[in-house]
Amino acid sequence: MAERRCAACSRRFEPRRNVPQQRYCSRPECQRSRRRRWQREKLAADADYRANQAAAQRRWSERHPEYWRRYRERHPEYSERNRARQRERNRERRLGAGAEAAARIAKRDEWVPEQGLVSGTYRLIPVTGAGAGIAKRDEYLVKMQVMATA
Repeated sequence: MAERRCAACSRRFEPRRNVPQQRYCSRPECQRSRRRRWQREKLAADADYRANQAAAQRRWSERHPEYWRRYRERHPEYSERNRARQRERNRERRLGAGAEAAARIAKRDEWVPEQGLVSGTYRLIPVTGAGAGIAKRDEYLVKMQVMATA
């Protein structure tokens, strides 16, 4: 079989006979790159996989409630960098940088229904005003009952 170039490191390698479509060499860094790429594509394409990963992360967080507090204590530069970035986002918002600045803030609770709105309890977060885009600020829990479907 002819040599190929690794998709991660661009070095030449001899693919294994039993893996005719092999694109990555066997170096650990390249295999890590291959797995990260696979996971990124899987997360983007597979809603069940995404839900399972989120549930696994939630369970891990529940089993390790002190992890982030300890991490911040051991890595003060991490906390300071986050504080500095938040100060910058707040400054941009005050100065009216508007949509561009707000777009950089994560909105993990944003939801676009696939099959219309269903009855239930929802968390509403304003998209305008002083707290726009900042997680867990000025939010409301509301119970909604669908009266008729379109």
